[in-house]
Amino acid sequence: MNNLFFNILTFDWPEKPVVFYFKEGKQDDGTTIHKSIFPKNIANFLPNANSLDFISTTFDFEKEGYTPIEIDFKVENKDFIKRFYNEKIKHYFKKKNPQILKINFVKDNQIWIPNQKDSTVQFKTFDKFTLSVNIQEVSDFPELQISYDGQGKILKRNIFEVTNDVSINSIGSVFYNKKIEKYKSLADKEVDFEKVYPVLNNTLKSDLKFKSTLPKRENKYTSYFSKINQFYVDFINTSFFKQFIPINTIGFLDVSPLKINRTDLNCNKLIFGNNSENNVPNDGLKANGPFKKSTFSKVQFFYIYHEDDLSKTKIIDTYLKTGLGWFKGVEKYINLPISTVHGGSIAFKDKQNPLPEIKSQLSKKEFDSDIKYIAIYLTPFSKNDESPENRELYYKIKEQLLIREITSQVIDANKIWEGNDNYAYNLPNIAVALLAKLDGIPWKLNIPSKNELIVGIGAFKDTTNDIQYIGSAFSFDNTGGFKNFEYFTKSETRELAGSIINAIREYASINKEIERLIIHFYKAMSEKEIKPIQEALDRLKLDIPIFIVTINKTVSQDIVAFDEENKELMPLSGTYVNIGNKKYLLYNNSYHKADFNVSKEGYPFPIKLQIDCTDKTRLENTKEIKELIEQVYQFSRMYWKSIKQQNLPVTIKYPEMVAQIAPHFEGNEIPSFGKDNLWFL
Repeated sequence: MNNLFFNILTFDWPEKPVVFYFKEGKQDDGTTIHKSIFPKNIANFLPNANSLDFISTTFDFEKEGYTPIEIDFKVENKDFIKRFYNEKIKHYFKKKNPQILKINFVKDNQIWIPNQKDSTVQFKTFDKFTLSVNIQEVSDFPELQISYDGQGKILKRNIFEVTNDVSINSIGSVFYNKKIEKYKSLADKEVDFEKVYPVLNNTLKSDLKFKSTLPKRENKYTSYFSKINQFYVDFINTSFFKQFIPINTIGFLDVSPLKINRTDLNCNKLIFGNNSENNVPNDGLKANGPFKKSTFSKVQFFYIYHEDDLSKTKIIDTYLKTGLGWFKGVEKYINLPISTVHGGSIAFKDKQNPLPEIKSQLSKKEFDSDIKYIAIYLTPFSKNDESPENRELYYKIKEQLLIREITSQVIDANKIWEGNDNYAYNLPNIAVALLAKLDGIPWKLNIPSKNELIVGIGAFKDTTNDIQYIGSAFSFDNTGGFKNFEYFTKSETRELAGSIINAIREYASINKEIERLIIHFYKAMSEKEIKPIQEALDRLKLDIPIFIVTINKTVSQDIVAFDEENKELMPLSGTYVNIGNKKYLLYNNSYHKADFNVSKEGYPFPIKLQIDCTDKTRLENTKEIKELIEQVYQFSRMYWKSIKQQNLPVTIKYPEMVAQIAPHFEGNEIPSFGKDNLWFL
């Protein structure tokens, strides 16, 4: 566990202060910098600096009319030093070793390296690498972080040729003059548009009818490391580059053993039927069934399907009832007796627009109030379907069923055929989701109950409408027991706070001695967002701390640690790494011991946590910090849409799922039936 290394290199400070050059205001012959990154003592040299929002600098290049100032890197504003090194890297890859460049919003440099193997007649493919400069975040030196950001594709047709076939509104970024930049940024420039080439995005891909490729099921750690290591060899570990950035490590930076810890082994234990323990959901369910069976004694399926899929409906009905291969059916797996209403299913004719037929047939059906109905919708369109209209049907049919207080399960008809024995691996996931939707508990955490409330807030951005939606106030007790949720858009800060307070009030009315409120948030929580919650707690006379655990995915442009003792490079599940400033990398995966085969379970990257508290003294309690990290880890094991362990906790994952679906409902409103159950799984 102690032999980890980062995707980071370190380099040396200058041996003595360096002279930089500055001038007040925005100047055409210099680089403009904002007051947030002004050098610390700039007002001693530029008298008006404290009243200015911007000044200009040529950095360490002497220029007439600019004031020279000595800068000691070790005590200077870190953000200014980062900006200086970013400019040096930009200069190197623009002038000295020219490559395609993209500058992100924090001024980091993204380098696009040609990938001939994956290029086609339609586009050129590039591997994207971001170089981020940090100052003493995980070491005593300035640091250069190398991240692999996946692939970018530049169309081989210029913008005139492409807009013959698609709307100009479909174009986001473009390649021009060795740079990747937003198309709209070219508006005020002299541009030869015959040399402007669009960067392929999802909208263009759909408009141009390019086929989507499914993500490769490969080890992300080995492929990611292979990419960044090759970039290091080709571009960084050279005497020429080191003249600009004096790298002082050979290879990537080792993680100090003092920064590495593990969650308690008991965090992996789950409780199933008969209060039995198991680390693996599938094994626990097969051996002892679910922790709590459904509260409904009479459950009936009915199917919604296209008339061409009648045979597939019969196949899936048989699989669910009697099983396939090692899966022996829903009844034995989750202790749920089911039946199918003879002649009660809905077959539709119009594959492209089935909604009128489905609504009409639902309206004619008579539902027995003593029976709990589950609609099994066999969608003729996969979730990766290119057509937005086809994908939209999934949401609209879900909505119609929710309006009628009917829980549903969607199954891809394209994956069902006679003799597909591999489908047995899908059936446990369907069974677990069905049980959770029927108020059962597939498994629970093996921890004692505490008087605390955990509220999860996640988000999903609808790129079509460019609106950030928030699935919020998902409340749980500390054992993972789900309470209820509300749903808001990004702008509804007061409503968000109100829903959290309602959850607290409801919880506190039953549990008198509530000890703390824990909020799992998908981003750093602002003062504006937390202030109304604090004020409401004061009104309720609840003198309790609020812990805010910010939880982010680490996919690209971020810090990652690898395990050199494991040939697959993925650290053991439960490993967490302190990366400074109350930030941690937490590894949630299926690699629980050295001999465990994880190839079928996947290789998720770590999540990044940052912990804050309204009572700052609590942040010094290492036992409490470890407990909060372990809680995030345990909540990643409470995902009931699959028997596979997830890297995100359900406190973030469930709200994200709701936020992805709800904007497609009429008026962005979730029917009231859907506020206190897990219909979205």
